[in-house]
Amino acid sequence: MSVAEIFQPDWVSPPGETIKDALAYKNLSLEAFCVAIGMALPSVEGLIKGDLAIDVAIADRLADTLGSNRQFWISRETFYRARLEARPVAPSITFDTFARQLPLKDMRNFGWFESFSGLSDRDAALAFFEDAPGGWQSSGSQVMDAVRFRTSFAHESNPAAVTAWLRQGVRRAHEIECAPWDAKALEAAIPAIRALVRQKDPMVFFPKLVDICRACGVAVVFVRTPKGCHASGATHFAEENKAVVQLSFRYRSDDHFWFTVFHELGHLILHPANRLFVEGKDYEATEEEDEANRYSAHILIPKVFDSEVQAVGKDFKAVMRLARRIGISPGILVGQMQNRGILRHEQLNFLKERYNWAALQAITP
Repeated sequence: MSVAEIFQPDWVSPPGETIKDALAYKNLSLEAFCVAIGMALPSVEGLIKGDLAIDVAIADRLADTLGSNRQFWISRETFYRARLEARPVAPSITFDTFARQLPLKDMRNFGWFESFSGLSDRDAALAFFEDAPGGWQSSGSQVMDAVRFRTSFAHESNPAAVTAWLRQGVRRAHEIECAPWDAKALEAAIPAIRALVRQKDPMVFFPKLVDICRACGVAVVFVRTPKGCHASGATHFAEENKAVVQLSFRYRSDDHFWFTVFHELGHLILHPANRLFVEGKDYEATEEEDEANRYSAHILIPKVFDSEVQAVGKDFKAVMRLARRIGISPGILVGQMQNRGILRHEQLNFLKERYNWAALQAITP
């Protein structure tokens, strides 16, 4: 039996979740939505719950009222129904079955069990999850249901390992005192965060990043990924008024790190409500992921510099001069040029700033 068969939270969400997100974003009440879409409240409630299917007529009304287009809403409905039919019945499992899938060695070596000294790995893992309300099952699946994360889809992840990584992120976030979550404050703080990208030392820029974000209600945490978890970053909420940006420094280079930072912040700014984003090719191809990728790329390199980036060539001194003009590190510029196909992925990598685990571990208590 595979890990996915053993541990499989319910990740199927109806189109109603997207509708609720849009209503929140537009600050539109359910009653006002009923009037705008021309449907009675019971029908709208059924639509949100997934009991009422979206047909062409409803898709047109949703597009007119909430945005996007008919095809988006029809596709959302079709995907939801297909996932419902394909979803396996998750077996009831014991914690011992779940624990056998956890990267227990890494969890202990990374210090995640430090508060549970004297306990066996199994009992420490149980305590690690059960100090969340509702016990180990809810602290796993509920966090997964709320998360948005980027990950390398070249590898097959272990869902239990990903859940453990996310759980540690929540535990770390609880240690950070934050102002109430404020999306507008975060958006206004983006220039101050971008000003950090030329800093080379994580001991310098990471505490500043944490301080800027905590004033906006965002806890930024660094959690190294254990075996079986290939995530670069995640966004979720540890509490109702505390957002979490969880970073792994997976590739240990400045270009990947800062792209991930602004990608995750982009999710919080562009996509105000929590929905699950599953790792893999399907996940990476979603509209929300594309939006977050574009947001990050444009924050790092504003469009006004696009023609210069295209024309700068391969001379490393010219690249360094252009990076200084843009206000980013040479490594970030190289990474973006590689992503755009201007440079091959093996070219000018010596300009990227590399981090080592010892230095990274020192940035967190």
